Amino acid sequence: MKKNYKCRVTIIMAILSLLFGCSGNKKYNAGDIVGTSTSYYGMECNPVYAFSLQKQDENWLFSASCYVQSKEGRYTSFDSFPIPVKDAERFLEIIREEDEISRLSKYRPLSILHAADAPTNSSVMTFSDGNSIETETAFCDKALRYLYSLAEKHYETAENVEITSVFVSCSSMDYSSSYSYTLERDENTWYFSFDAVIDGSGAHTQVERQKVNENDAEEILRIIKNQQLVTMVRQYEEPDDDGLIALDETTYRLSFDFTDGTSESAPIEAGEELISAFHALAAEKIQ
Repeated sequence: MKKNYKCRVTIIMAILSLLFGCSGNKKYNAGDIVGTSTSYYGMECNPVYAFSLQKQDENWLFSASCYVQSKEGRYTSFDSFPIPVKDAERFLEIIREEDEISRLSKYRPLSILHAADAPTNSSVMTFSDGNSIETETAFCDKALRYLYSLAEKHYETAENVEITSVFVSCSSMDYSSSYSYTLERDENTWYFSFDAVIDGSGAHTQVERQKVNENDAEEILRIIKNQQLVTMVRQYEEPDDDGLIALDETTYRLSFDFTDGTSESAPIEAGEELISAFHALAAEKIQ
């Protein structure tokens, strides 16, 4: 059923792309780009490569998952690492030189039928007006080589900017639905604090700074990485204020601290997988 659904969605998207394109007739140039991403997935869980370059205010954030070319068998994966503006500008120069915007906007798949588990390419360019080009093809070789070189250049520093704490919370009028979880590292030890309903009693359990083993902490960090939660927090933008106040509004918070002294926070949900992992860890601690 899942494969058939994926196939149908692929067919529909391809037909719409053939009929209408993705960004109308408007002409864009490299200076209009505020985000790009490209990926190639084979049969493995991890992508053969996946790169993303996103503009945030006047800064550029680079994400990469790929094999490091200078070290055989070394696979790196990091999210939203700030890179020098000149590095991003060089990539935009390549996009301009190779006329990639025009090529991608004109790209049409040779076939609209795809096996659900076949290797797939995907490339996206997002522009300052909110429009985007989305295609099932790769960036040109020159652009890909440069993205690999950026990963090579920054991966060691990016991997060393590690999470030192994560905080998630939900505040609801229904107190039994409210929760907060904190995982923080002090030197080489991880500590876990929580305030949540853990058993079926409906009563909150509060625990402060219980030691947790490295494997439990690594599982939490794995979920954060796989769900790209740091990227979600960094890319969060406040919605326009509509002037309305919801008295029974449920509010969320997701925050991170890093080894370089920086922190990120946004009023967004952490996602079911992370909350379930925290809940399971809390249940283990009160046994």
